[in-house]
Amino acid sequence: MFFRRFLSFALLFLVVLSLPGAVAAAPLRVTLLLEDPDPANPQAADLRQGLEQARKRFGIEAHIVAAPAGENQTAVFRAAAGASDLVLVADARLHEVLRDNAANFRKVRFGCIDTGVRAPNIMSVTFADEQAAFLAGAAAALTARSGVLPGGFTGEAIGWLSGESTPMDDSMFSAYAEGARLISPEIRVIRRDAGSFTDEAAAAGQADGLMDEGTAVVAVMARRADAAAVKHIAARGGYLVGETSRALLPERTVTSIVRRLDLAVFEIVAAAAEGRFAGGKIITRTLEDGGVVLTPPEAFARHSGLAVPQRVFSRLEELRRELASGNIRLQSRRVPTLCDCY
Repeated sequence: MFFRRFLSFALLFLVVLSLPGAVAAAPLRVTLLLEDPDPANPQAADLRQGLEQARKRFGIEAHIVAAPAGENQTAVFRAAAGASDLVLVADARLHEVLRDNAANFRKVRFGCIDTGVRAPNIMSVTFADEQAAFLAGAAAALTARSGVLPGGFTGEAIGWLSGESTPMDDSMFSAYAEGARLISPEIRVIRRDAGSFTDEAAAAGQADGLMDEGTAVVAVMARRADAAAVKHIAARGGYLVGETSRALLPERTVTSIVRRLDLAVFEIVAAAAEGRFAGGKIITRTLEDGGVVLTPPEAFARHSGLAVPQRVFSRLEELRRELASGNIRLQSRRVPTLCDCY
């Protein structure tokens, strides 16, 4: 008797759900917080792309909220958490705000991108981007010393231009210099910081300073200020390592270090939408799984028309295999976990 009543109730419940007026589940409310949402910022562009892909795939309610540095980011974070099911952050200062405030919103899920914060309601995706930076440094040194670059470059120096000194940038620069010096122990690897990811004038000035020191190839990691720096380097006849697969000047970009921020956003949203959100988990994406990418230097040869020797490509492939096999071990200078908050 009890079983028949239970079965009848279950069938009635299914019928009600199938009626035209039945209430559908509310879409997942997802907010992406960005210090600098300007489309000229390549990091912001990649994060936006991942969110849009997730919106199309899962029908989420997606929001992008600016939380500029220097303003009350904690207040912006708390407002977003109070109105969302999932909040995503990918900037160093916002990582700290997340660490300090997530415990106050235990029913809200958070996505931490580009570092790890280990807590029950936070899922983190970070990157072994030192792997791609190491290969990029090797590519820059090989290209600078190949003798094919016009402009009188001797290949004695390559450069690195960052917007700010952050653990991520420090780690990538260290690997970039290590890769370059593996190719040429005597090469000078010169770093300059603009002091801000948004100060275009400062980035342009530092780019000119690097060119004054004879750098043949400069890695430009200045985010929104990339375009200003690239313009000055190109005007001085220099070549580039970029930070996005969408190179600003393909004919001058030897290669690019790409962190698939779009995939990180999609991965976290998918986990939340499909009921498999991995709170407390820190996932590190690598060259091997495609979360970190070095764009092929062969593309530079095609776009530039320069006769880049085959030995450049062969040596890079050898180094890639050595990394994959573990014969080359790199030390990440990132802070691997910003907080074990359990």
